[in-house]
Amino acid sequence: MFKTNLRAAIVAIAVLCAPSLASAESVILVFDLDRAIALSKAGKSMSKQLEEQARAVRGEAEKSAKNLQEDAAKLREQQKLMAPEALRGKVEELQLKELEMRQVLGEKTQSIQAGGQRAAQQIIKVAEAELSAISKERKADMVMRREAVFFASPAIDVTKELIKRLDNKLKSVKVTPVAAQKAKK
Repeated sequence: MFKTNLRAAIVAIAVLCAPSLASAESVILVFDLDRAIALSKAGKSMSKQLEEQARAVRGEAEKSAKNLQEDAAKLREQQKLMAPEALRGKVEELQLKELEMRQVLGEKTQSIQAGGQRAAQQIIKVAEAELSAISKERKADMVMRREAVFFASPAIDVTKELIKRLDNKLKSVKVTPVAAQKAKK
């Protein structure tokens, strides 16, 4: 009876220890998606296009602001020759023009951002497929984002490999501004 209890205790200990032994053999991989996108050819292409589009909007904003300043200067010169009601109307007209300009520039900026998000989603889709392939090749039990891990050995970080694979699959993406959806009336 003592031997039977001893055997049962040994089997129970073995069963309880088995998961910890199995976890010692687990393959865990980490990756930094933001870094992979930023350093990939497609990510660099996307960033360059976004900066060019933003620069164009800033140029438009500066030109519009200059035109508004010129109109305001002309109005200041004419204010002594105008009736108060006419002056007030011109000031309101100028303010409305400024408001419209800000709205148009805001819509263009949002449109560019939406286009950038759409392009980033294309890169992410390819990255997810490549991460899946890497995890299968390395027989990974778990793949985690780098941000979720306090410390990880560089040996289990697959970000560089992910960048190489992204570069092989996707050289660039087209960033096309997405028109803002108008509210249905």
